[in-house]
Amino acid sequence: MQIIKLIVTAAVWFAAASHAQTDVGMITQLGGEATITGGSAGSGSQAAVPFLKIASGDKISLSNGAQLKIVYFGNGRQETWKGGGQIEVGGLESKSNLKPEVSQLPALVVNQLAKTPAAGQQGKAGMVRMRSIGNPDAAKHLDKQYADLKRDAAAGDTTPEVYLLSGLVELKDFARARTVLGDLSGKAEYKPVVDHFTPVVNAGAGSK
Repeated sequence: MQIIKLIVTAAVWFAAASHAQTDVGMITQLGGEATITGGSAGSGSQAAVPFLKIASGDKISLSNGAQLKIVYFGNGRQETWKGGGQIEVGGLESKSNLKPEVSQLPALVVNQLAKTPAAGQQGKAGMVRMRSIGNPDAAKHLDKQYADLKRDAAAGDTTPEVYLLSGLVELKDFARARTVLGDLSGKAEYKPVVDHFTPVVNAGAGSK
């Protein structure tokens, strides 16, 4: 039984890590200003934003007082950085003279986060990847995992809601997703989440 569990976990990690060949992780939360240079920024540099997928070798510069949260798809490592300073994205963890707060996310959660459309891709045709999930307990499992994440999350951590909304989009439960977005609207810390997922949900609901 333990061997089967290990095989399933490894398969989930592989699915998350291979979601895109160059994407090693994603910025899930950002407070303050930051810029990114490297493959994810194309030529030159650009402002870092929540839900930007990142590649190994990218360099992120945090302004003084900025706070950044990164999730790595390959191992579930979640890093919280506080600026100012520079961070270099690696394959499974970042390098910097700064010291991050590190936590671990479950493999199934990371696999779901990896499916979140990247910044700038929310409304593009084909970018909302949806499939019917045959397991009738999928919604129940989503709710349980969300509750576990919410219980353990630090104040102001939006990761549980990102996970929940990404799961609802995959389940094509757009009515509930809109209810969640309505509940989050008006809360300043969730504004990037609402701004990002609103076109995702609208695009999915319009394609049904």
